[in-house]
Amino acid sequence: MSKGNLKKIILISLVTVLFAFTANAQQHKQTSQNPLVLNIKFKVSAEKADEFKKVLLDLFDTISHERNFVEAKVYQQLGKPGEFLVNETWNDNIEHFINVQMKKPYALEYEKTLKELKVERTPEAYSILGSWKKK
Repeated sequence: MSKGNLKKIILISLVTVLFAFTANAQQHKQTSQNPLVLNIKFKVSAEKADEFKKVLLDLFDTISHERNFVEAKVYQQLGKPGEFLVNETWNDNIEHFINVQMKKPYALEYEKTLKELKVERTPEAYSILGSWKKK
């Protein structure tokens, strides 16, 4: 291989990497400007509440490693051990979340577990309009 051909291959490789990096950065910029917020209410029988709680907490240990994941909070309603609320924030859009994130193996396994435990779920998706911290 001549030096001229090698230089062309290196240049094409660099341009390809730069293009991929720029496209990825642009997608990240578009999704991170207005994160996706999910609020999901869960109801399960009191007898299965502890089992579901473990499944839910283990799920978020896994999710916390995802690239587009920002944060999550898991709540259990006072006086109602079978009622839970999850608040998740993602640098993502709803279409990508449903078509990619929800099709990952751990998500499919989680969906199966929800059916087995007969968990009722009420999901809602939001975009952030503003946020405040204590002044």
